[in-house]
Amino acid sequence: MSDNIQNVCNWLDETEEDNLLYDSDDTDADPDFVCTNIHNEIDSESDTDVDVHINPSSSRINNASVASRSRSGSPLIRDNSSYYLVLHLPGVKRVARDAKSIIDCWKLFFPDMVIDEIVKCTNIYLTKIRTNFQRERNCLDTTREEIKALFGLLYLAGVLRSNYLNLKDLWSDNPLSPEYFRAVMSLKRFYLLLRALRFDDINTRTERKMYDKLSAIRMIFDGFVRCQALYTVGENCTIDEMLEAFRGRCSFRQYIPNKPNKYGIKIQALVDSRTFFTSNMEIYVGTQPDGPFKFENKPSSIVKRMITPISKTGRNITIDNWYTSIPLVNELLENHNLTTVGTLRKNKNKSHLAF
Repeated sequence: MSDNIQNVCNWLDETEEDNLLYDSDDTDADPDFVCTNIHNEIDSESDTDVDVHINPSSSRINNASVASRSRSGSPLIRDNSSYYLVLHLPGVKRVARDAKSIIDCWKLFFPDMVIDEIVKCTNIYLTKIRTNFQRERNCLDTTREEIKALFGLLYLAGVLRSNYLNLKDLWSDNPLSPEYFRAVMSLKRFYLLLRALRFDDINTRTERKMYDKLSAIRMIFDGFVRCQALYTVGENCTIDEMLEAFRGRCSFRQYIPNKPNKYGIKIQALVDSRTFFTSNMEIYVGTQPDGPFKFENKPSSIVKRMITPISKTGRNITIDNWYTSIPLVNELLENHNLTTVGTLRKNKNKSHLAF
């Protein structure tokens, strides 16, 4: 037992001597010292990613966040934190923080100014068709309150999933039918308002249509896209297309067989990946006539228009293979400070040889 204790004491003495020798080794004083075993640990919970490049000719690394330089002057550590720093924290903006109820939130997207414009345009059309009615009282002008009531009934019909239901059943006296519809307005008035509902001046549409295929709803659509002024999206966004079901007469109606609704209006959208809040939208109308609304419809051009609200904010966007290309990804990173996640087709131009 005593021999074992003596061996342990001898081992401790040797270890202490080694430590003293190690502490006395001043590597900074030796200009020819080369560190061959440097291990830089980066905390996995750190908010920024740093690319570390170690040059054997350097003496030591002082701080991983500051670019050290070798004798040749080349940086050893590159700080890429600017690519990962998200500007403008996500959430409701100041202009919308006072909205406490559902109707207050709805008014942010449809303020009274927009409703009044819809009332004005609808009354223009009602005046135009009034001569077709034997009684003038059957085609009276509408008001702001009535248009809001019309929108409320449309919302209610959507909640009840009655898009394939005959309207007469909603206004029926049957106890199983909802009583809200017939309590708000008559079925004839509902039909008339749906027929006359307009979002632009019908008298000047022909002139505006010469340079804008979306002239019938341009005012209301541009006003609705003001949603980007109400909410700041999160750090991850998605750009994709959606097809709003529509089978009416429209020159830019699309047919996409792999969609749930094969016919409709195609809309490009920038959406928050977590909250699904739509920050930017653009309706695809094909090739516009020469004028202020004529834009390129190339995938890269669409993406660059969609990212306008989040440009240079350090966010990430996810796109599918129809949009993704190597030049676009590089441009988004260098010029807009946006990182990209996307699928890439093998036969796409300028694809990396690794693919």
